[in-house]
Amino acid sequence: MTWLQKPICVTGATGFIGGRVCERLVQAGAPKVRAMYHNIRHAPRIARLPVELCRGNLRDLKSLRECVGEAKTVIHCALGDWHGIASDTGHVLQAAKSAQVERFIHLSTTAIYGFRPTPDCNAEEAPYRTTGHEYCDNKMRAEKVVRNFCRRGLPAVILRPSIVYGPFASWSTELLGNLRSGEATLIDEGKGACNTTYVDNLVDAIFLAIENEKAVGEAFFITDGERVTWADFIRAHVAMMESKPALQEITEQEATTYWQQQPGNWAKSWREARQILVGGELRQLLKRIPVMASVLSWAWRRYRDVDVEAKARFRDRLAGVSGGAAGARAAKYIPDPTTLQIQTHNVFFRIDKARRILGYQPRVSFAEGIRLVEQWLRFADYLP
Repeated sequence: MTWLQKPICVTGATGFIGGRVCERLVQAGAPKVRAMYHNIRHAPRIARLPVELCRGNLRDLKSLRECVGEAKTVIHCALGDWHGIASDTGHVLQAAKSAQVERFIHLSTTAIYGFRPTPDCNAEEAPYRTTGHEYCDNKMRAEKVVRNFCRRGLPAVILRPSIVYGPFASWSTELLGNLRSGEATLIDEGKGACNTTYVDNLVDAIFLAIENEKAVGEAFFITDGERVTWADFIRAHVAMMESKPALQEITEQEATTYWQQQPGNWAKSWREARQILVGGELRQLLKRIPVMASVLSWAWRRYRDVDVEAKARFRDRLAGVSGGAAGARAAKYIPDPTTLQIQTHNVFFRIDKARRILGYQPRVSFAEGIRLVEQWLRFADYLP
């Protein structure tokens, strides 16, 4: 693996996936890893590693060029603000092209086909389509930008993981909080496709994509290759807990009817308001302000410990729901429309192409991945 001996730049190095990429590169013996960060407060995980920390801004081409430096491989894990995903990716691509990198790995997502993909989207050849969700559509547009640069000579590979979990992943830490507060609900008995991707399986795919010339210009779904349902994923976390919480159950139709019955075209309004008020985009913007980052951290700790009825009342006030509707909601937690879409589709993404071209073979099974997650959750005091 001669690429390991050449400088490597990792964007989004302070994130869950980027942090693990840096760890694995160091473990593999890479002598020069340039780890890009935006806020040094988010860098304790990678700061302990023998890597070169580089401050960068996805909207500042000069800083990106400095971060890429003489790197011959760029692994683009950074997300940034939702509305800037495509343009920010373009900036990283420009910096990489200027540096004449030998391989550019773009971390995309199966969500380019929406949170509720249609059955024909289970293979990579499915055409792009807009879904109306800002995150999904902008990740799709970012892929188009990568493909454009690839046609212009940049050797790029697109990887599309799905539900990426493992140590440090919010999928597990937030789920435990929801289980304790009574907000974890099985929708339609949890039969929906979960499409798990254990983080080390994803890093294996990244390394294979760097090494394989046939991968250039291609996109690959990356999952664990198992038909894991949301019931499997949620119940596996319940099994970790000393005090086993009772899981609520609801049908998709019940939840859909609830949101449709809210006043003022609520189904659409809630979707848009939730993306702005409690979605990742606003949080990312606010976290750029040091004082707000501290406030958000404090608020999340307080909110996590609030009982389910109080949380429901807060959401109802935010939504303008009152009276009987609010009372009905408190009796049973109603998953929001985005969660409904994510947890009720039945598309299991195929990894045949990754197996055939990359030689990808998931090393960590779902059972083993959950065991490793539980070890970390206990070490990090999320579990006793």
